[in-house]
Amino acid sequence: MGAVTVADADKPGQAWPDEGPAASGQRVLPFSEVAEQSLLGSLLLDNACWPDVSQLVDSSMFYVHAHRLVFGVLAELLQQGAVADMVTVYQVLADRGQAEDAGGLQYLATMQASVPGARGAARYAHVVAEKAAERALIAGLYEATHLAWDAAQPLDERVARLADLVRRVDQSRIGASARGVPFLPLDGLRQSAEAVEWLVKRTVPADSIGMLFGGSGTFKTYLALDMALHICHGLRWLGKRTRQGPVIYIAAEGGAGLWARIQAWHHARGLDWRKAPLYVVPVALDLAQDAWRVVDAAQGAGVTPQLVVVDTLSQTYAGEENSANEMAAYLRALGTRFRALWRCAVMVVHHSGHSSTERPRGSSAIRANVDFLLGAFRDENEMLVTLNCVKQKDGELFPDVSFRMQVQRLGEDEDGEDITQLYATHLDTPEALCEAMAHESKAGRGGQNQLLLGLLQNGMTVEELRKAFYEDCGLDKVDSKKKAYHRALAWAKNSGFVELAQGVVIVRRAQK
Repeated sequence: MGAVTVADADKPGQAWPDEGPAASGQRVLPFSEVAEQSLLGSLLLDNACWPDVSQLVDSSMFYVHAHRLVFGVLAELLQQGAVADMVTVYQVLADRGQAEDAGGLQYLATMQASVPGARGAARYAHVVAEKAAERALIAGLYEATHLAWDAAQPLDERVARLADLVRRVDQSRIGASARGVPFLPLDGLRQSAEAVEWLVKRTVPADSIGMLFGGSGTFKTYLALDMALHICHGLRWLGKRTRQGPVIYIAAEGGAGLWARIQAWHHARGLDWRKAPLYVVPVALDLAQDAWRVVDAAQGAGVTPQLVVVDTLSQTYAGEENSANEMAAYLRALGTRFRALWRCAVMVVHHSGHSSTERPRGSSAIRANVDFLLGAFRDENEMLVTLNCVKQKDGELFPDVSFRMQVQRLGEDEDGEDITQLYATHLDTPEALCEAMAHESKAGRGGQNQLLLGLLQNGMTVEELRKAFYEDCGLDKVDSKKKAYHRALAWAKNSGFVELAQGVVIVRRAQK
């Protein structure tokens, strides 16, 4: 038997030959019949997924001959702008005498019925493309072995042919998306901009990579979990509509404590935790190398997430945090393995800088490579947290929002003592915020925000307020006083306690 070529690798039923040093019997080349069926079923169910699919696969990537025929007709119809449903595709195949080879009308119906919706089309297309690349690699390596042993050909010619073979295999690996670039007229650009979808309306884009950062003790994990569980249950978060669906939570710092937090959140709201499609990965992973392990586990469970939470960056990143190239590569890996595959949002939980709490720790490449950036800020020992929108690529920055950390009793231990856990609650009204501030004051947990509220006097100048704050804040360094003052003043303005007019303080709502 002669050498198997790269082109031969995609022939239906092609098997690994039984000759050569690497072969041990007949081995069928890799392919995924389920992925091919699911991709075709998605296209038949909803033609709107065609633009995404067409960037990833072409008909040559399908291993099953019937699937090649069906995809070829689908591509022709959709490129012409025609409707491509089960009946029209079958009719074209019948007119060409290919209906029986493609499995007939019943097989088309079976493929369409095999998928619940078309949202997973891009994921199926990725699998089809990867299997095609594997087949090309296997065939290419086998061809290279025969070529290397062919002493009848000059060595220079063999080396040149091997180099060309590598280029062809690599082109097959890259896939259809690399053979062209998007080329949009202004109307196409307008439609693309208007097609932005939101996981949390005007807050978290549906197809994005973002970050939630905060210093130690700012309850950032509680906020990330609060958002995740709202999405799992399809509840409004921060008063905004969410897209309900599964969430994968990579608890790289350990999942033991996460369970109690999930319990407390559900107990406080009277919801059944069994109805939350939350899937936890309770181990640390180097996601730049091992993200595929999470993908394999999710696909094995049939899970297509709306959100992936990575908690935290430091436990899932083996590179240097201050290296722009390494940090960008890490975020790209998350984008390739999670975001592009599932068209989901990915949110990384990270720590703030050592010398500045206003930005995430590490390279400035973080801000440049994320679509949204959220900061969690806690005012000293108060059980209140402010969520600040630092960056929003696809929309306007939303105003600061406040959360209150509350205690939920979960039961008793063997000694009869209470088992408790914290959970986060969004303070969605000015009255709720005033009540929470008053509670913190009575508990003796007042911080810099509380200090500023106590100093406010209607009609005082901004300079008078600043000087009074500097004197009473208890901080030594001028830079620390400045940062604390501006953060407290921004919080007071965003919370509706005060506004400034021509350097004069106007108290809008006094604290109770």
